[in-house]
Amino acid sequence: MNEYQSLPDHYYIGHIRVQPNIVLAPMAGVTDSVFRRLLLSLGGLGLVTTEMTNAASISPKALARHRLLEFLPEERPLAMQISGNEPELVASAARQVEALGADILDINCGCPSPKVTGGGHGSALLKDLPKLDRLLRAVRAAVTIPVTLKFRAGWDESSLNYEQTAQIAEAAGVNAIVLHPRTKAQGYSGSADWERIAAAKRAVSIPVIGSGDVVTAEAALERLRITGVDGIMVGRGAMANPWIFRQIDELRHGLQPFQPMPADKQLLLLRYLEMLVEFMPEHHATNKTKQLAGQFFVGLPGAAALRKNLQIAKTTAEQRDVILRYFAPFIDGSQEATLEDEPVQAMEDALVES
Repeated sequence: MNEYQSLPDHYYIGHIRVQPNIVLAPMAGVTDSVFRRLLLSLGGLGLVTTEMTNAASISPKALARHRLLEFLPEERPLAMQISGNEPELVASAARQVEALGADILDINCGCPSPKVTGGGHGSALLKDLPKLDRLLRAVRAAVTIPVTLKFRAGWDESSLNYEQTAQIAEAAGVNAIVLHPRTKAQGYSGSADWERIAAAKRAVSIPVIGSGDVVTAEAALERLRITGVDGIMVGRGAMANPWIFRQIDELRHGLQPFQPMPADKQLLLLRYLEMLVEFMPEHHATNKTKQLAGQFFVGLPGAAALRKNLQIAKTTAEQRDVILRYFAPFIDGSQEATLEDEPVQAMEDALVES
């Protein structure tokens, strides 16, 4: 038995068993149904979450426009994440989310975007914990499905309140919490202090999931082992390496983690393109491919030119040709350079979980 095989491999959010206990972070503009299903198909992923949706944008008319909460049955268990700062409005949105079929409702108290915090949403709630308490209690009273809270360590270094926030969530009936240990003021700079996550775990009895800077299988399992948290959340690291969940599962079980070959990467991208076209209009699909390219091609030789060619492609058919041309020399053997030229540290510096 290796050092990781004895680690817990599941936890419960209310009555819902999350196994494996490695989950995908909600990422605005990224974790739509296509991306979630793509990663689930690769294995090792225990739970997915929709993109953050404003509580004021969950009317039937709004949902038809932004489609943020659309999903397919194979994505279950599925959490839907909403944001807001008015308890009754968020509670009303929570009821609608439950009616849409969410298995879990997640409240965002961590987004540091000025556009979000300027409206009092996201991590702005960390400046008014009594209001957050009222909001969580209103939501808990409004729905029967499990409720989770994703939050940051505090507004800034002078107002760290993550332990108090965790305890307020538990007292309000929240079933599990996710802590990203940076402050709102940090944004995505610096490093995630996992000692804060360990402290939050000691402060409450409900499941605690740690989030922040997880870009390798080793990092995920080491943090699970050292902090004693119930689960690990992976965000932007999954954009660079969609196989990270499978690799974590294999490393945990003493297996050599899968290392994708050029043909694997090409196949994944082509499948992603096909899924996008099936799910959304052409121009949205091309934009999604461009977005993933910014992270997925970190470390690949000639990545800058590849990204540029994908950016200027006007259709998914053109993007498909760009991908085929790029990977052809690697697959036919005329190009011997590996696809992992860039050191792991460079990737870690480039990627920050949301």
